[in-house]
Parts: sequence; structure tokens; C-alpha cells
Amino acid sequence: MLSTSKTSQNLKPVVVTVAITLAIWLGSKWYYNDWFDNPYKYPAKAASLSASVLFCWCLMLSTRNRTLENYFGGLDKVYQIHKRLGKAAFWLIILHPLFLALDRLPDLAAFLQRLWFIAPHGDRYLTGHNIGLAAFLTMIALLVPTLWVKIPYHCWKRTHEWFGAFLVLLVVHIVIVNRDVAAYPLLRYWMYGLLGLALTSFIYIRFLYRSIGPRYRYRIAEIERFRDVLEITFTPVGKKMSFRPSQFVYLVIHKARITAEPHPYSIACGYNLDSRFKLGIKQAGDHTRSLELLEPGDEVTVYGPYGHFSDRFLKADRDCVFIGGGIGITPFLGMWHVALHTGERPIPPGTGTTELALHPEISRDWKSPNVALFYLVPTKDQASFDNDIRNEVILSHFHGFPAFEERGHHYELYEDVRQGFITADYIDSRVQGGMRNKNIFLCGPTPMVAGLIRQFRKMGIRDDQIIIEDFNLV
Repeated sequence: MLSTSKTSQNLKPVVVTVAITLAIWLGSKWYYNDWFDNPYKYPAKAASLSASVLFCWCLMLSTRNRTLENYFGGLDKVYQIHKRLGKAAFWLIILHPLFLALDRLPDLAAFLQRLWFIAPHGDRYLTGHNIGLAAFLTMIALLVPTLWVKIPYHCWKRTHEWFGAFLVLLVVHIVIVNRDVAAYPLLRYWMYGLLGLALTSFIYIRFLYRSIGPRYRYRIAEIERFRDVLEITFTPVGKKMSFRPSQFVYLVIHKARITAEPHPYSIACGYNLDSRFKLGIKQAGDHTRSLELLEPGDEVTVYGPYGHFSDRFLKADRDCVFIGGGIGITPFLGMWHVALHTGERPIPPGTGTTELALHPEISRDWKSPNVALFYLVPTKDQASFDNDIRNEVILSHFHGFPAFEERGHHYELYEDVRQGFITADYIDSRVQGGMRNKNIFLCGPTPMVAGLIRQFRKMGIRDDQIIIEDFNLV
């Protein structure tokens, strides 16, 4: 079942694109004085045009394009918008055939007949109608499992790989019915341009991304297990990947009996000159459970890195509160490492201004903000990364918790079963100076994140102080 973020997203470019499409359509009808006799065709056509534009956006957003990622504030935000648009397109496209058949009522048989395949007998429009219905049923078949059925990640991904078939049927439908899109030149160029971008996006992500996307060869250096979480350390083979704390990568494993589809995982360490990195992987499905077969020395391909979760932390203009629930703690581990080792990273010879801009934390002039980290788990024995977090404190220049707390940092393992669900008031009472003038970072289950955001807003904390990592694909 599709899990969609409850937080607001930047939909302005999408809304503008839909508005331009509808304006071109209505303007063309006015210019050519080509109005419908059947009033139900207006909502039918508006729904189909809007759904088509949203579907084009869905495909463009699926490309992991850097420009789109940077504009929307991170790939997690891009995919949340992608999911919202997919849902909206689904409901809009349903309206198209319903309104086209509405004039057949109250004759229910004729209404239902209009919603199904019709023998064309050489009629071009009816042929286009049948192809459009085939496209509609294809979309239903692909989206219903995503929206209402909980399916494994690899099955979800395979259904998405067939959306190219829907796109082809949609274009053929538009050409054959030869109505508004094909009839009005400006609308035709606009829609064919969007559909061309969508088709190019599909071809890229489906067939070309694995060979020309941002990719690096790595080798497994170490594997540690804590209950149902694997902590895997990777070392580069050849070209090194430059990453920022809290970013994530798509991991592809090249080993028999482990499926090779890419899976996203957060990097659970800070940047280092060797470009080694660690992933914390919770074994929750068939694919992640198969990772038991991995051994040191196995080679993988990583794609990325992606994400902007740590940008505000690295800006260091405000103290920070980190709240990680369950496996949602992993994006914080890299920032935690950076915060505790401020000033310990000498700038290597030859380091350019571009690298310093990407990694300000390696400069001796960069000073970490104070950080309060809350690690939320049901019970202590499920706190897979608690030892890692505490060891960072001991191995840092603080050499333990007294100096660490004196500096203004704070760490707390919070057990839901024993202490109850955490509240904003509790966090506020545990953070030095309270939370109202701090940046608050959240990553974890959607209900936890949404609930805390509501409480923070009631406390008067502004939305621009709340930074969310929300990468729930399904």
C-alpha cells in the first residue's frame, strides 16, 4: 500500500504546468470557435488533460535528476511529490470516461456500454476510444496494487517498469481520436512536448540509468549484525564517491541468490578522505533478508549520492535537535559523527574551494552547532545503533559524556514501551534552552513524524525550522 507523506510539498511547477495546459486548451477552443455541444465533455477533457500532465510529471520526477532534486529540496521530497501526483492522476483519469458517458443516462445500459470496448466498424474515433480504454485499464492494473495492496518492493518496482506501455497507448489514443490535442496546433506542440519528455524520462530510468547514471564500484570491507540490522562498511574500487553526511545511495549487489534491483539506504557515517561509508540495513523483507549471504570482499555498485537532509546542519547557523525513530536514526549518524569531531579533520593538500563548499565540515574554521539527539525505539534491545552513537562520544575529543554535555550536546535513548510515546513538550524540556530557536530534524515512521510536527507547530515553531527526511517508497 502506498505510504504518502503528510507534510506539505512544493507543487507550484506542477500547478503552473496544469494551468498552462488548460489555458491553451480553452484558448484554442475560443480561437477556433470550436465549443462542445455536450457540456459533460468539458470536465471529461479537463480531467484527461490534467491527468496526462500529472503523469508526465511523475515520469520526469522518477529520473533522479540532480536539477529536480536540488529544486525540490532532496530526492525524498521528489518521490513524495511523485506519489501524490500519481494518486491525483489516478482519480482524475477515472473522471474522463465517466463524464464522456454521462449523457447516456438515465439509460443505464447505454451508459455502461459507453464505458467498455465498442466495435469500431471502421470508425476512427471508436478505434481511438478502445485504445484509450486499454490505456485506462493498463493504468488501473498498475496503480491499484500500489495504492491499496501491500506488495514487496521488488514487485512494486516491476509494476512501475510497465508504465511505458501506458504512455505509448496514451499517445496512440491521442493521435487516433484526432480531437482537441491533435486538432489545435499550440496544444498539440505543448502536449507532445510534455509526452516526449515523459517518454525520454522513462527510457532513461528504465534502460539507461544503470549504465550512465552516477555510479561507483565498491567492495564490502566489514559486516556487523545487531538483531535484525546489518551494518555494512564499503570501500571504493577505483573512483571514490564524495558524499555528505545523511545522504543516501541506491545499492545494487552482484551476487548469486540476491536480486540485483537497486534499493535506497541512508549512509550511516560522516565523510572521510578514503570515501569509505557504512549502511545500516534493517532486514524487513525478502531482499534485505537475503543480504545474510553477503561476505567481505563482495563487490557492489552504488548510485548517488542523493539527499539534502544535512544542508541546514552544515550551514551551522542554529543549534539542532535530531529525532530518529527506529531505522530512521541512520541519516543522523553521519551528522552526529561530524558534530562530535569538529576541528579534527585537517584539510588535505590541494583541496579546492568546490570541495570545501561541499564539505565545510573538513575545514578547521567550521564549528558544529550544538546537537541534541533523540533515538526512539520500542525497547532498548532494538536500539541497533546505540553503541555506535555512544562510542562516537567516547572516541571524540570529548572522551566521554561529561565534557560532551558541558559543550551543549545531548544524547538520549527513548523507549516507547517503557516511557510512552514521546511528546514535543518532553523534548523541549530535555533540550538545553528549549527548541523554539533551533532547527529540528526528523526521520522515522510517518505517524511519528506527522504527530510531532503538529505538536511543534502548536508550540509556535515555524515550518522553516522543521527539516524532514521522508523516503518511504511504498
